[in-house]
Order: sequence, then C-alpha cells, then structure tokens
Amino acid sequence: MSFKHYRFAQFTRSGLRACACLVLVGCLLPALSGCSKDTSEGEGSAYGRGNRSVNVVAVPATLEKLTESVQAVGTTRALKSVALYPETAGMVTAVSFEPDSLVKAGDVLLQLDDRDERLAVRLAQVQLADAERLVKRYTSVNRDETNIAQSQIDTAKAAVDTAHIALEQAQLDLSRRQMIAPFDGRVGITDIDVGDRIDTATLVTTLDDRKTLLVNFMIPEIFIGQVTSGTAVSVQLWNSGRPAFSGEVVAVDSRIDTASRAFTARAAIDNQQDRFRPGMAFEIAISTSRGEFIAVPDVAVQWGADGPYIWIARDGKAERKDVRLVKRLPNRLLIESDIAVGTLVIAEGVQSVRAGVALNLQNTTPKELPRTPAAPGVKDRSNGGA
Repeated sequence: MSFKHYRFAQFTRSGLRACACLVLVGCLLPALSGCSKDTSEGEGSAYGRGNRSVNVVAVPATLEKLTESVQAVGTTRALKSVALYPETAGMVTAVSFEPDSLVKAGDVLLQLDDRDERLAVRLAQVQLADAERLVKRYTSVNRDETNIAQSQIDTAKAAVDTAHIALEQAQLDLSRRQMIAPFDGRVGITDIDVGDRIDTATLVTTLDDRKTLLVNFMIPEIFIGQVTSGTAVSVQLWNSGRPAFSGEVVAVDSRIDTASRAFTARAAIDNQQDRFRPGMAFEIAISTSRGEFIAVPDVAVQWGADGPYIWIARDGKAERKDVRLVKRLPNRLLIESDIAVGTLVIAEGVQSVRAGVALNLQNTTPKELPRTPAAPGVKDRSNGGA
C-alpha cells in the first residue's frame, strides 16, 4: 500500500470512531435528563410537600395515684417516764418497791429518816393551838367588857395565821422525807439500800407508764402536711423478723431541722400486753399519697434544650408537649402536662417524628414496626444514618 492510501485509511477509521461517540452521547443525554427530572420530582413529593407519614406506636395517657412509702427508724420511750430523785437529803429507812414491779400513783417508794420533821409538825401544832386560844380569850373578854384594844386583837389573829403557815411548812418538810409515785407505772432497778445516806442528786429509780410507747422518727420535709396527727403507720421491731403491727402518729414537730431537711414525728404504739420496753428501736413505715398524675411510657419522654417533652397524636399529626417529671416508676413516668387522660402519646418511633408530620398508627409491638422507606435518592436517617 502506498503512503497516500495508508493516510487515507487511518483518517477514515478515526472519523468513524468520532462519529460513533457523538451518536452515543446524543442517545444518553435524553435518558440522563429524564432520570434527573424523575428524581427531583420524587424528592419534592416526599419532602417538599410534606406528604410523608411516619409509622409509630401510641398509647393512651392514664391517670395514676402516686403513693410513696416513707421508712424511718426511731427509738421508743414510755408515754410517761420519769427519773426519781429525793427532794431532801437524809438516811434511808425503807425501800418499798421491787424492780419492774407495778406501782400506783401515791404509793410510797422510799422513806427517809423523818424524826426531826415529825417533831417540827408537833411544835407547829402546839403553837397554832396557843395562838387560837389567845384570840378566843380576847374575843370573850370583849363581849363582856371592852378592855382589849382592837390592835391587840389584830396582833393575836396575825399570830394564828403565822402558826397555820408554820404548821403547813412543817407538814411539807415531813412529806418530803418520802418518795411518792407520781403516776401508775413500773419502777426500774435501784441501787439504794436501807441505811444509805442520799441527797437530791442521787438517782433512786425510774418510773415508766409503758402501756403506750412513743416513737420519735424523722420525715423528709416534702411530706409536710401529709404526715399529721392521726396518720396510720406500720411498726416493726428493728431487725427482728417479727410481723409488723399498726400505730398512729400523735404529734408532729413545729419546725424543720435545717441540717437534715426533715421534721420529727411521734407515733404511739399500743403496749397493753407489755411486749416491748422503752428504748427499743423500731422501723416505721408510712404510706402517703401525693395526688394523681398523668402516666406515660418512659420511652415516650424525650429531652430537648429546654427540658423534657413528649409527642402526642392529634388529628393524625404529631404535636409536641412540654412536661414536668414527677416520679419514675417501673416502665413508666408520672408527669405534669396540659394533656387530658386518654390522649395518645407516641411511645415508639419518636426518633422519626417532627412537629406536624402525618402519623400512621401501628398496632404492632416495637420490634415489628415496619421501617418507613426513604425517598428516592435520599439516605434513610430514621436509625441515625448519615
């Protein structure tokens, strides 16, 4: 082949390849244009016009009573309890009680030597009688003759009054030589024996009226107004395993302890059978009601920049409601919000919910919820995808 023929054949093959490329591009351009148009229309349909619906599970909000149990430990004391000391010093001449014995109000528990006091009472009685006789003599004389001055008679009457006071003082001193039970109860152990010399600082014994026991315990300040006199309590001997029994709050302190942020309550326990003793530790349990609140599933509550909120279904669309958390219970939360009982609260699928989005309520369990398909050309973000 000559050089001219070779150049012509090479030019012919290059021209054919160029023509083929132009034809191929011409065929692909309409197809690519059509694909772009379809994709943009799909996106506008799904997102631009907001026709997408989200599959969710919604449950009705319920009203639930919030009952809380308060537990505390307290130490008992008797309804009436005193430590007995002598009023005067002296030598003991008699001890008239046995430890843990029942005594009556007015019983003599201990006797001190009272010989001096008895003599003082007799002397006061003699002086009183003499003063009274003098007044009678003056009065009798003046009935027959007015020879006694009125001032002299007044002095005699004053002596009678003074003698009365002296007698009462002597009798009081005599009574102080005895230790008297101030009320019915049981006495404790004593270390005092006959012949001991004691004074006003000597503890003789204790006296307890333990037919009723009192237990002081601390209650957090949030329950002020809910724990009052008459509130029922459950009482159990600390760490004993015995069955609990009932008691009643009989008093509440008038102020809050600033260190513990709690107040003191006092419960009364019936102890007519004398099963317990003052000083025992008891566990106190009180059930209190804080009112009724809206209950929703715990998974329904979301958190935003301004606090917790929930999504509700209203007229087939999602609506956001701010809430205030009150109490966490198993699988649910008690909240405060301006929603009515029975309002459908979105429990599953909340990640895909936005304000105003159309809702497709499902009657399936969370694991069976169908995933909402993504629009063409858009990645699925329902599970956190980028």
